[in-house]
Amino acid sequence: MIRSMLEEIGHEVVGEAGDAQEALNQYRALHPDFVTMDLILPGDSGLVAIKNIRQDNPQACVLVVTATGQDQIDKQAMGLGAKCVLRKPFELQELKTAVNNALG
Repeated sequence: MIRSMLEEIGHEVVGEAGDAQEALNQYRALHPDFVTMDLILPGDSGLVAIKNIRQDNPQACVLVVTATGQDQIDKQAMGLGAKCVLRKPFELQELKTAVNNALG
């Protein structure tokens, strides 16, 4: 779903990951302009993935896309350097605005 929405708003999706370690490996290999990260992943959480990606590259642009509605977790994600938290379900325009704002 997110892949097709990103493509619809003009972005090329260069990789996808199923867990936190794979996300870090993909980030290191592909150097994307931005990352969309769910917080609920098998194994380590998306918070761990954000932390590891930002340790590798403090300038990494990470957008959290999640169904969780916990303010404390949102604050943790933002504290780790996420640019925004976008709640599922969301509309195409919301994703476009979030990506544009994050990329500046």
